Amino acid sequence: MQFLILLRQAPRQLAFGALHSFGSSFGQTFLLALFVPFISASLALNETEFANIYAGITIASALCLPVVGRWIDKVDILSYSLATMALLALGCAMISLATNVWMLIAALFVLRLAGQGLMTHVSMTGIARYFSRNRGRALAIASFGFPLAEAIMPATLLALIAAVGWRYTYAGSAVFILLILVPVAVWLIRSDAKFRNAPVKSNESESSSAGNHTADANSSTPESQSDHPRLFKSLYVWFCMPMLAAPPLIMTALFFHQGAIASHKGIDLGWFAAGFTVFAITSVLGAFGSGPLIDKHSARRLFPWHLIPMMVGVGILAMTNTPWVILIYMGLVGITVGFATTLRTAIIPELVPLDEIGAVRSTLTAVMVLASAMGPAIYGWMFAADMSIAMMLVVTLLASAVVSIGSWFSERPGFYMPPGIAHKEAD
Repeated sequence: MQFLILLRQAPRQLAFGALHSFGSSFGQTFLLALFVPFISASLALNETEFANIYAGITIASALCLPVVGRWIDKVDILSYSLATMALLALGCAMISLATNVWMLIAALFVLRLAGQGLMTHVSMTGIARYFSRNRGRALAIASFGFPLAEAIMPATLLALIAAVGWRYTYAGSAVFILLILVPVAVWLIRSDAKFRNAPVKSNESESSSAGNHTADANSSTPESQSDHPRLFKSLYVWFCMPMLAAPPLIMTALFFHQGAIASHKGIDLGWFAAGFTVFAITSVLGAFGSGPLIDKHSARRLFPWHLIPMMVGVGILAMTNTPWVILIYMGLVGITVGFATTLRTAIIPELVPLDEIGAVRSTLTAVMVLASAMGPAIYGWMFAADMSIAMMLVVTLLASAVVSIGSWFSERPGFYMPPGIAHKEAD
């Protein structure tokens, strides 16, 4: 019911967030992967060569994200959005015209930076900055664009590839962005100065703490006032950083090596394909379920616990070779992904001033992208060391427990509290 009330109160702002999470799909791996066989055949690349190029591009775009991402704190968010969409359309056009490896590298870099990086950044930063009282629910609604794109875009683009070829499909994607997404984004928030305007820089600011949500859904969160230092000078964030990196690293690696896992356990790969449907459903449920919990308890209090469903799923997968267990494993992983989608953005406004959300979020996102790029390689090293699948899953479980305990301890009384919050909220 609260979700419906929120939708009635701020439909355009929430639609703006969902529009950008949906549009990010043009630079996301799940969509780009559809084009890999066609691009590889056209440019005479083998699978390993394309994978190496893609990994390098992902790392390069992640390193650029903190620099470009912090600009969102200083400019009108609609202007930032339009620049991002123009860059995304340019990437689509560039890849449709690529005739050699260097053109492909340039196009993929633009697509990854604008799509996976900046479109998501606009969506999550804008919503987190605008909403205070119902921030968790608002982020859950805005993130619905991700599973929506995963549900309809692959089949749509595969049909277009079959009909007109991969080059015209990507060229058409550029036209779609410019003629559909751009006008809709302008229409949604062009007259909403509170949503569009960058937060005013203040010499003294404090984060909007979880227990002090005072703005309603139609108003901007107030500028906080405190003297806490920047977040990255805080020991707190370094204890929590492994928790941010763990889900993308582990899940990317396990999904990347699912063929090896299936072969080792004697399970048909079709069970994993079916599992992704369960994964999509539970990730949506996790995101929408986390919203009310964040609004009630705060993202900071929930953060140390969100790896638990994934840990249970990995533990179950390690203990049995029964095929239907894959569905349980994927479902539990999906819950963690859903929680992580909202938590990792919702926690930032609880720790930093509004005028630093973009800079902090872009840096933390870069860490997560780098972790996702490293995951397959780390697990590949374990394979090279002749470690069994069962042992790899046990190592995964133990590592997840260690980073969760570290995050949990950083919140305990007498251990360490983040500046600006320790004085306000004693546990």
